[in-house]
Amino acid sequence: MNTLGYEWSPRDLRHWFASTALSNGLPLLDVSRWLGHKSITETADTYGHLTPDATGRAVMVMDAALTLHRADLALTGVA
Repeated sequence: MNTLGYEWSPRDLRHWFASTALSNGLPLLDVSRWLGHKSITETADTYGHLTPDATGRAVMVMDAALTLHRADLALTGVA
């Protein structure tokens, strides 16, 4: 297929789709299902390096939860 001067095979398009989806934060399990992989392990082994690191997001989520919890304690006077 020649689109905008590029030669894209079906395999190229499949790889582009998976790489783009995962590197932009779509869930690994969903992408695995869309690709028709028998196991999420196949997807993780092939594309896992493209998934965004969740450590920073986890820290933000836990910090927000603790902040809300501390605010609730302060408002209710419960220690």
